[in-house]
Amino acid sequence: METTVFRPLIVPAKTAVLLVFVPPSLTQLLAVNQVLDRVRTELGAFIRITRVDQAVHPEVVRSFEVQQLPSFVLLKQGAEIWRHPGLLDAQELTRLLTERLQEDD
Repeated sequence: METTVFRPLIVPAKTAVLLVFVPPSLTQLLAVNQVLDRVRTELGAFIRITRVDQAVHPEVVRSFEVQQLPSFVLLKQGAEIWRHPGLLDAQELTRLLTERLQEDD
């Protein structure tokens, strides 16, 4: 019998977490992934990006009351500090996240 080992996500307290609620459509998912790759290049030291797939984790999507996919939720020390429904281009998402993180410091 194969055993799955649970490894908790350990994030330093100062690091923000961007939850990205991804759509089931492959075309949309590819677009989201392209945006996130560029954002990770710019903000990788300041933010941890975690994708939440609606099909795999519907309870998490419900708990955050996400109404539109994709949606972005920025958390810092477990508290929501920013949210945006819908896809943004990488430059705009980076700008908005940077502004919000600077406001929160």
